[in-house]
Amino acid sequence: MSLAKRADLFMYSVENLRHRQLRSWLTVLGIVVGIAAIVTLISISLGLSKSINDQISQFGSRTIAVVPGDINKQLAFTGGPSRPAALGKLFATDVDRVRRVDGVEYVTGAIAVRSDVMFKDNGITASISGIEPNIFKQTQVLDIAAGRFLSDTDRESIVIGDTLANEVFGKDKVLVGAVLKIGSEAKPFRVVGVLKKSGVAGGGIDSAVFMPIDDARKLAGESIAKNEVSAIRLTVKEGYNVNAVADRINTELLSAHKVKEDAKDFSLVTSDFIMKSVGQITDLLSVFLGGIASISLVVGGVGVANTMFMAVIERTKEIGIMKSVGASSGAILETFLIESALIGLGGGIIGIIVGVAFAFAASFFGVPVVVPLELVLGTAAFSLIVGLVSGYVPARNAAKLQPVEALRFE
Repeated sequence: MSLAKRADLFMYSVENLRHRQLRSWLTVLGIVVGIAAIVTLISISLGLSKSINDQISQFGSRTIAVVPGDINKQLAFTGGPSRPAALGKLFATDVDRVRRVDGVEYVTGAIAVRSDVMFKDNGITASISGIEPNIFKQTQVLDIAAGRFLSDTDRESIVIGDTLANEVFGKDKVLVGAVLKIGSEAKPFRVVGVLKKSGVAGGGIDSAVFMPIDDARKLAGESIAKNEVSAIRLTVKEGYNVNAVADRINTELLSAHKVKEDAKDFSLVTSDFIMKSVGQITDLLSVFLGGIASISLVVGGVGVANTMFMAVIERTKEIGIMKSVGASSGAILETFLIESALIGLGGGIIGIIVGVAFAFAASFFGVPVVVPLELVLGTAAFSLIVGLVSGYVPARNAAKLQPVEALRFE
């Protein structure tokens, strides 16, 4: 078939859709819903993956954290009163034991405490990390936007994240040199530095408050035991396998705590552990939500097929006339396929626009979103294929109609 004839068939198909505008738009709507759902969910899924990778990069590929309790057992519960507590404690002696493990480069203990933080007339409850500054800087990538980071000689000084400095206290910006009152006794702490915005979803470094570990221990008071630490953070030497070093640390602490693997009261967190744990959750979520979106698209495809079947029935006599004046079965088939393809592609384009709009709307609420060009082009092609597949059987039925029988149809 020549290009001119195909162009005529295309314009004829467009005209037929125009004459059935309401039905065509309702059919397109089914495709729009399915494609919009797919684009939105995949964009959010890609955004979550990027956010996780950013956090792992921030955590450090050679970094290991030792925390109290068995995380694997806690992750097995969904929360609520039946969730087991993070049993177990870590002490300065554990830090010394970890320091002696082969392959460990820098080791530091840390204290985590939640406390009231006041600035002028505004107050919040924040998570505060007590650290050994000079060692901590070797285990964490930190960029300073203003001022400086803590030093080991600092007392009653803090470094805060970008969100805490610029957003949490409303119009009042916390600048270097400002004083925040922390704890039940409203003890003053001077801000010596503000961290650069990390851009990682979920807060993290952007909402952090760092202070010297001795100040954090005083702030925690009786909530922690003498020489207790909330976590141990370390880096592995270049050339050493992180997982192998983690296994050695695990063995050392099992022996020190006199517990077996199935009853251990501590956990080791590595970048691989984070990726595996969070990846399992995001994979399940993606499959579940993707299934829902696919059902919507299947319903849209059924709508296309239904519309095309009705079009064949309504235009049976028209098909007979076309065949009687020389139109081939291939031309009839192509006509109806063009119509179904236009419905699919039109719904896909609108669905992509709606899906991208929903995705970016979600980003304003802190949901990480990534919309790559490949996703846009892929879903457009997919919607076209859905239209073609859904319209093939009705188009084939139309092409098989005999002219005499079609002309007799009332």
